[in-house]
Amino acid sequence: MNRVGRYASSEEADELTLMNMVLELPEKDKMLMWSQGYIDLVVEKLPSYARDILETRISKWEDTLAYCRLQLDDIVAKEEFKKKLMGERKKFALFVNERYPEFTSLLFLIYDGNLKDGDLRRFVYRRKFGDNKKYLH
Repeated sequence: MNRVGRYASSEEADELTLMNMVLELPEKDKMLMWSQGYIDLVVEKLPSYARDILETRISKWEDTLAYCRLQLDDIVAKEEFKKKLMGERKKFALFVNERYPEFTSLLFLIYDGNLKDGDLRRFVYRRKFGDNKKYLH
């Protein structure tokens, strides 16, 4: 939890101080609060006239999350994927790495039956602010 989240969860949180802290945060830290799931606490503590600072961003991130979920649903609905899903893990891994390298982590969570909403949020965050950017040389 970052400094803004800790301050919002404290009892002596002041609305104006919290609003200034949120305004000073870069986009990356705001999205990190969303991906870790405590942004609702911060929005709740903000003054009513300042809530749209985060609410508009949250709606954009939720749209991206829904898009990723649709892409995953399309992949999982394919007959070839279903066959590989029932097979052994090594063949599934080769199939996923060859066809869907950007969704590897999520598809393995589906294979294990452990895909949660928090995993999708972290995926969206890493997709936008990941360190493994590909550069042209």
